[in-house]
Amino acid sequence: MLPYLRPLLTVTSDTLGDRGPDSDGGRVHDLLGTRCDPYVNRMLTGEDFDYHCHSNRVRAVAPYGLTEFDVHDVLNVFQCTRLTADDRYVMKACPARPGDHFEFFAEQDLLCALSTCPGGDLSVPLWGPNARDPIDVCHPIGVEVYRVDSALLEGWRQPDVAAYAGGHGLTTPEWGSTATQCDGPDQA
Repeated sequence: MLPYLRPLLTVTSDTLGDRGPDSDGGRVHDLLGTRCDPYVNRMLTGEDFDYHCHSNRVRAVAPYGLTEFDVHDVLNVFQCTRLTADDRYVMKACPARPGDHFEFFAEQDLLCALSTCPGGDLSVPLWGPNARDPIDVCHPIGVEVYRVDSALLEGWRQPDVAAYAGGHGLTTPEWGSTATQCDGPDQA
């Protein structure tokens, strides 16, 4: 995870992950897209709507003193998406069935804010002339949190922050020679 380049979690089991792309090139656990949000909704429809995944997650983190600025982008677990040859983002019906799961080990303390897609399993159009209410394709998602047996954690430690000794260029360095960055090829 940026900016420290350390893992947040490690996927330990995934019943859909080894299926690869479907016949249309769709893959599950979307990292291509973002989450739906009220800003894009307003651009697309001209209407305000506060129950997209983004707003659901904003409400979920608020009791922990966090704000909308703390809501990172998402891992769309079980969503099936792809890019077309002309770079259009396409969503398809979710292939997950009862019993499918996505399991991970938190490599550091995490607050996971979840939102089951208000668009359901993405099998019905949500915009355009054929759009309809997706309530009949909305399915619950179960969440279980386990405490890991301490014997399994023997020798494990949280990942280190990536090494970096700089200050992002906010201070002027001492350059070590009389040439400056502004000198042209004939000036050195």
